[in-house]
Amino acid sequence: MAIRTANTLDSSSNMRKRVIYQSEALFSGSSNIQRVQSVNYSFTVPRTDVNQYGQLGQIERIITEVPTVSLDFTYHLNGTTNELILLGDGAKGASNGFMRDLNNPAKPQYEQDFLIGLSNEGTDFNNGDVHGTNAAIKIPKGFLTSYSWTGAVGDVPSSTVNAESTRFEVGSGAGYTPSTVNSLNVDVPVVLRPGNIKFRSSDSATPSAENDLPVLGFDIVHVQSFTTSIDIPRESIQRLGDKFEFARVITFPIQATMSVEGIISRQAASKLEDIVGTSSGDATDPGYSIDIVCEKANAQSAVDGLKLMFRDAKIEGHSISSSIGANKSVTLDYSVQVDGGGIGVANAKNGFFISVA
Repeated sequence: MAIRTANTLDSSSNMRKRVIYQSEALFSGSSNIQRVQSVNYSFTVPRTDVNQYGQLGQIERIITEVPTVSLDFTYHLNGTTNELILLGDGAKGASNGFMRDLNNPAKPQYEQDFLIGLSNEGTDFNNGDVHGTNAAIKIPKGFLTSYSWTGAVGDVPSSTVNAESTRFEVGSGAGYTPSTVNSLNVDVPVVLRPGNIKFRSSDSATPSAENDLPVLGFDIVHVQSFTTSIDIPRESIQRLGDKFEFARVITFPIQATMSVEGIISRQAASKLEDIVGTSSGDATDPGYSIDIVCEKANAQSAVDGLKLMFRDAKIEGHSISSSIGANKSVTLDYSVQVDGGGIGVANAKNGFFISVA
């Protein structure tokens, strides 16, 4: 494979000039990931220098570790459309937890093939045609390593996904067409709105309250942004005689975290002993059920809402900031350990769950 050198005088009409977002589409398996905003991928090939006594320079530089291919992409939230593709039953919180299919080798979500398809220059990939004549980027046998959801004032709620593999190919993109050809209508919202995000929380002694969060020291906080994330660390298992790994398994335990930033409006009387207690007889360290509900824009919306649900989430800490020229603000951190995904949200004592809102 040769690298094309610069030729200022070459103005061939059949030479592609560039690749922009119009011409690409991202797939997991044969399913089109929708509302994608960015896609980044890279690979690294670790090498070891071989030196010897009596010679200053290396005598060889060999590959001793498995190459790593990294992929990350971001998309605007539109219900659980993409989550169902990437997580399978793990996006059906009424009956399953987050890890339901990611930890099941029999499911396609356990090991996913990613493809970045390419259409002709100046042609929308989403025009319904098959663009098999163009080479596509392929990342086979990819494993999800992290997933996050974010929402902020003045911004469209979005999600970022990271995956890893040991393989990278450029080949045919034949047969890959968007699962839905987007016919946009200004009267039909196609993404979720920041103004439709609500919070609900409760502990074992109080009912669920809307737009309420467990906060120590403040009773009115105007939320500016949230980030919910879960890291899925992977261990590469290799053996002598094989150049590549024979398994890439999840490292447990796994935690889901939530960070919420808000402007403080009113302080309240409370104390840290409410969490840690002062004696062995205190009822301390309560866990909270916290839901982040990204509702659909209206009843006619073509896009469902999305609900992120924590059960028995623990307060990890608060960070308060106050300075000249800025509103006093607080960052609230919560976390919960994630289970194997076999129990739905209604019957789970703790865990992290996703469902349609």
